[in-house]
Amino acid sequence: MADPRRLIAEALGALIGEREGFSVTGAIVAAGAAEAISEQRPDVVVIGAGADSRAAMDLVRELRRRVPRVEIVIVADVLEPALVSFVLDQGVGGLLLSDAAGPDVAACLDHVAHGRAVLPTGWQGALSAGRNDPLDSLSERQMEVLVLLADGCSYEEIGARLFISLNTVKFHVRSIFLRLCVRNRMAAARLLMKSGDSVTTSH
Repeated sequence: MADPRRLIAEALGALIGEREGFSVTGAIVAAGAAEAISEQRPDVVVIGAGADSRAAMDLVRELRRRVPRVEIVIVADVLEPALVSFVLDQGVGGLLLSDAAGPDVAACLDHVAHGRAVLPTGWQGALSAGRNDPLDSLSERQMEVLVLLADGCSYEEIGARLFISLNTVKFHVRSIFLRLCVRNRMAAARLLMKSGDSVTTSH
């Protein structure tokens, strides 16, 4: 558990620790959380995000640098569009709202620990708020991947053309599908064609 609010960190730690199959290694509230977490090497890190989620985002970035394989779950008070976008961009395993019930928190952590992503109800609406075109939510790199995906390129071909690893390609594709609310490349390609987007990539 990592949260600058001691009460929240300890309360979440106690809640999770009571659940069968979980063991809380620590509730970290002070500066140097990233260093302490990297030393403990937990399976899952739960990060609390209050009204200002910037501190939580900074911690996630630091953890990605120090312990890239650790699974991360963010517990937020508000479903902010910027936070949802950040979760997708960083490959954060789970995003929960602080009004979630105890059993739901435990179920989320179990899913994340087994490599499955968990997002709260309404995340698509938060992400698309103020946007008419879902493609607007994609980064420049994600658009490059989508264009090549729509052209029928394999993941290996996309990686070679964009000079990125196969795992990075898979990460981008997963994020693209989540952002566009589609399940496969055909559906994503249809959205691209429908938008009449003129983005091109160098071959």
